[in-house]
Amino acid sequence: MVEGPGCKLKGEKIKSKLMNQTVKSVSGNAVEREKKPKKGKTDSQFDVLIGKTLTKVQTLGKELFMYFGDICLRVHFLMAGSFRVNGQALDKDYGKLTETPSLQVDFSTDVLTFYKSAVQIRESDSCCTRYDNLHDLDICSPVFNHQRAVTLVMEQCDRQVCDVLLDQTILPGVGNIIKNEALFDSGIKPNSKVQELSKELISHLVKMTRDFSLIFYKCRKTGTNLNQYMKIYNKRKCSQCEGKVTITRTGEDSERMTHYCPICQTNTLKSTVKIHPSKNSLLGWVQTANQKAEEDSANQRAEGNTANQKPEDDWTCEVCTLINKGAHLSCEACQTERKWEISGTAVSDLKRKLSTDSDEQTIKRKRNEDTSGTKTLINNKASNSTQIQESNHSQANRKTTLSSPHFDSAASQKLTAANGNKLVHPQNVINSLHRNKHIKDNKRDSKALVQQRRSSEAMGSGTSKIPAGQSTSKIPLCPGHSKPCSMTQTRKKGDNFLRWFFTCGVYPRAKQCKFFKWADESFPICPTHGKPAAFRTVLKEGPNNGKKFFACPLPKQKQCGFFEWAEGF
Repeated sequence: MVEGPGCKLKGEKIKSKLMNQTVKSVSGNAVEREKKPKKGKTDSQFDVLIGKTLTKVQTLGKELFMYFGDICLRVHFLMAGSFRVNGQALDKDYGKLTETPSLQVDFSTDVLTFYKSAVQIRESDSCCTRYDNLHDLDICSPVFNHQRAVTLVMEQCDRQVCDVLLDQTILPGVGNIIKNEALFDSGIKPNSKVQELSKELISHLVKMTRDFSLIFYKCRKTGTNLNQYMKIYNKRKCSQCEGKVTITRTGEDSERMTHYCPICQTNTLKSTVKIHPSKNSLLGWVQTANQKAEEDSANQRAEGNTANQKPEDDWTCEVCTLINKGAHLSCEACQTERKWEISGTAVSDLKRKLSTDSDEQTIKRKRNEDTSGTKTLINNKASNSTQIQESNHSQANRKTTLSSPHFDSAASQKLTAANGNKLVHPQNVINSLHRNKHIKDNKRDSKALVQQRRSSEAMGSGTSKIPAGQSTSKIPLCPGHSKPCSMTQTRKKGDNFLRWFFTCGVYPRAKQCKFFKWADESFPICPTHGKPAAFRTVLKEGPNNGKKFFACPLPKQKQCGFFEWAEGF
């Protein structure tokens, strides 16, 4: 589908090239369909354009309006429409061409040709009225009215939010790609009713829709690959949590695929899993300072920090002399571990704290975890205490380096006072050590949960790890680039309608080679009817969602029970 950004760009190119030119003749499929010589009809509605001058060009969502005085040519580019001026493409939007154009308009100087598009003749007044009423709702309009859009969306209480986004009377120009990406960026589940969402969340959704539309427009204008900015559409794995993407048909227009992540899209702005973007940029989504502050605050609470704990002093790296922030446990420049030193007067207090806090079993477990050999733990049977090795310094300023079971050698989190002059309270040392241990344990537990989830998904889908050097993929490699081909279904009406085929998968299309191969030649044969099986995707929500399978190719009423998972496709 040519969405709003693509249509806007087409209108700009046509306006810059054909303004104030006069129409000499019209032709094409749209003209020929209306001519019926046997019934005495030899003209068409498009003949009124002859002799008229193009005075104005406007775009509204997915519609293009070309004004010729009191009449207007309305163009809709459908799924894969395109245009040419003198046989040349003026935009970077790759549309489909046909042997016979939908409409060809010969101007006094140039020739404008539309392919695979819907064209109509309308009155200029009705088109101008429609444009004036909806112009500030156009998702690509320079005068987009955010508040009005939010109000109109909230009025659709009983409708699913995915249907509201595609409503061209509410947000003209939004297509299926923009819908899926905007819902993902705002963390909203597509089948949610509007009345279930807060005003704040709907406002964020409208902003994300607008932001991605502008990125869409810039990519089409510059010829940049839009796929690098898409996070959910046509993806099998979520870019945020790496979970499985659900692909289904939902809403009033069930012909359009909906992609969403059930883990990240939870209808809340304060999700603990997903980081919601707040601003658009071709360099990537960025977070505001407020969001970052909230995230840091949440991390501190999770790590056990108390609200009244004072921030630690900055410290100087003894290797590169870089002054680091007190919260950093290693040098940002050379990654040297930070060493904490406390005065000799505090050693006895720290000893008592560590002795009462650790029993014999804890000391043994910590000794097993210590693999670096940099710490020495001495288990005293009588007192179960910990020996702290002291370093000999000057008598005037004697200090000792802390060595205890609370230090983690793997993370190398040793603590040191800045410049060696400032003293650190032992309780702060204990808090920092416990906090660092908590962080490490959380990371280890998270890693284990991810591995467990992936393992369970593999078991649920009936797949197993493929041995090294082996592959079950049945997708051929393109001989020109040695890369996996793309698999596409024929949409052109004819003998090969709905057949699957392989073509070169390189992007952009201008760099593709001419490789072509019918994919259904390697499909299994339906044992009952002797025909190649139909290739389909599980769209029902559940553990098998998104999996490919083969089934009987006949209509549903005549199908047999043939079924086979499409392994390798």
